[in-house]
Amino acid sequence: MKRLLLFCAACLFWGCMEREELVPSGSQLLRNTDLSNSLDNVSPWNSVMATPFNVGVSDEVFFSGNRSLFLEGTTEEATGSVAWVQHYTGPMPFANRRLRLRVMMKGENIELNGINSNVWVTVRAWPAEGASGTFGRSVSSQRTNFISGTFDWTPFELTLPNFPNDSNRISVFLVMGPRTTGKIYFDEITLTVE
Repeated sequence: MKRLLLFCAACLFWGCMEREELVPSGSQLLRNTDLSNSLDNVSPWNSVMATPFNVGVSDEVFFSGNRSLFLEGTTEEATGSVAWVQHYTGPMPFANRRLRLRVMMKGENIELNGINSNVWVTVRAWPAEGASGTFGRSVSSQRTNFISGTFDWTPFELTLPNFPNDSNRISVFLVMGPRTTGKIYFDEITLTVE
């Protein structure tokens, strides 16, 4: 019986070590972080369109590589949001690890024209609700950092402090909310396991 318990403990230990080795601290989870992997597209980044916003890729304005993503609000009457998103479904980080999102942003004439008007980033671990509910499964700058005006490339960080142990997907959203006008560029988008 003692040997069986030792064997089970060893298997559990090696199983945890194997998972830890697959996604160790310092691992980068996003792909195409400088948006330059292909001349044809910015895959795996995808846009979630909403009219009357403009969504695109700029090969004239970028921080590194040879392009950036942008979102542009053209009217303060827009009632929806628009976003770029990337989903990660590979081996998951070990439970309770911190995930740090870093993004370079550049703004042109961004104006916030209402209560939900803003530019923000979000990191979400799926499923959206787990054994402990929704708490700790996502972090967003929507209500904490209000981005407006015209500014050159500026670093922005957001941290998900305790990665949930039952997650099977991670999503990063780069969002322009309703009634926001102006143009925001995104580049050097990384999500690192700490």
